[in-house]
Order: sequence, then structure tokens, then C-alpha cells
Amino acid sequence: MLNQLSFLKNISWDEVFSVWKAHEGADPVWQEFAKKEKGWGSWEEWRSNQSEFINAQDREWKLYEIRCPNELIPKFRIGPFNGWQKHFEKKNVYTFEDLVQRKTEWVLNNIGVQARRNNFPKSTQFIGFYLEDDDVVVLFEGHHRAAAVALAAYEKNPIQFEINPTIALTILKGDQTEFFDQILQHRFER
Repeated sequence: MLNQLSFLKNISWDEVFSVWKAHEGADPVWQEFAKKEKGWGSWEEWRSNQSEFINAQDREWKLYEIRCPNELIPKFRIGPFNGWQKHFEKKNVYTFEDLVQRKTEWVLNNIGVQARRNNFPKSTQFIGFYLEDDDVVVLFEGHHRAAAVALAAYEKNPIQFEINPTIALTILKGDQTEFFDQILQHRFER
């Protein structure tokens, strides 16, 4: 899968987090979610806690262009978060394509997915893990956008990208089952 991405540059976690904050962190809906649903004082506190849990600051990050987003993004694995993993008995192995095919009604009724499906951001950056042994990307951030792209592809009405999205990736080697299980079990709530 990595060979379907175009390497752009090495990037620091501070740069990755800054882009995340400028987009999601500036959204009043996500700010409210961080406070009311997750119990944090701010979006930044909530997402910083997630970042610290995965040791994001200590990892090497690389920025890639997603050349064929309508084909590739649906093949990304869903990240280790209960709101997304709850749809599957076996955890941390399914893709957004699988989600759309198996849980079409849920995806169609998801307000966040529909908002992005109807108004996909002109410029967007995902965050993920590249599992070298499996040659697969596991998403850490960008689930609603990825589900919107997968849904659009499934409906044979793909997103028309003016600018190809990018993804900041850290490369992981070996079996990461325990790592993803730990993330999935952590609630990221106060």
C-alpha cells in the first residue's frame, strides 16, 4: 500500500498536530464533543492525551500524498476506537470498505460521515500507522472523512478531489495486535 502513496517529506509530530488542530480543533462541534462527551477541558487536552498514549512525539512521521484517494482510502483499516470497532466482532482488522458494505445503514445515518460526504474539505490530512509487515494503513485520525470516501465509492459517485489528500504516517514493524488492543481498551475520557 505504501507504494501507492507519494512521499512528500519528513514531518514532526508538532507539525502533524498543528494541522489537526487547525482543522478539527477549530471546529466548535469537536470542541464541544471533547468537553461534554469525553470530559476534557478542551479539544487540545483530549487529543493531546491520545497523542501521548501512542507516544506520537517520539515517533518518526512522514507525509505522503494519497494519489488515488477514492481507491486507496476505502482500503485503510479502521483505527482502534470503540465507536468504530463496535460494528465488528473481530477487532482491528476491518477496512472502511468493509464498514460500508456490512453496515451501510449505520454509515448512511452517521451525521459526521454525511456532513463530509456532502461537503468534503478541499484540503485534508489524515493521520495513521503503516504496518510494514501487513502492507496496510491503519487510520488514527480521519475516520468520518475515510468513511465518506468509502461510501461515495460504494455508491459509484466518488468524491471529486481538487487536491489529493495527504496522510502523516509512522511506520510500525512486527505484530502490533497488543498495541492496537491497548489503544482500543483505553477510553480517552476523564
